[in-house]
Amino acid sequence: MTVSKSSRRGTVLIVLVVIMAILALVVAGSVRPVRDESDIATLRVETVRAFYAAESGGIILMNGVIGQSTMPTEGTSIQLNGQQIFFVQTPESQPIAIVEGVSGDARRRISFTTE
Repeated sequence: MTVSKSSRRGTVLIVLVVIMAILALVVAGSVRPVRDESDIATLRVETVRAFYAAESGGIILMNGVIGQSTMPTEGTSIQLNGQQIFFVQTPESQPIAIVEGVSGDARRRISFTTE
């Protein structure tokens, strides 16, 4: 029994297509974890920026407490280089201050007591 050249070519073509499909799946499977790691790294950077924004808001509040600047009111916000500072609670009625920093999807909240 002899196999014709055209049937061999067809078999080689099918094997080649299957190998290419397997390689495409391997590449797609290896790209996804890299993208996930990139998203995690971006969120870490945004979290640090949100923390520093909240810390800056705390410094603004403390300057208001000691009388070096105007005390921000509750519910106000400040935009700083793409980050936002929200003054959730100011120490006007209670000695507890709460400041929230936001950068992208990350939010960090700090609270402190003034005397």
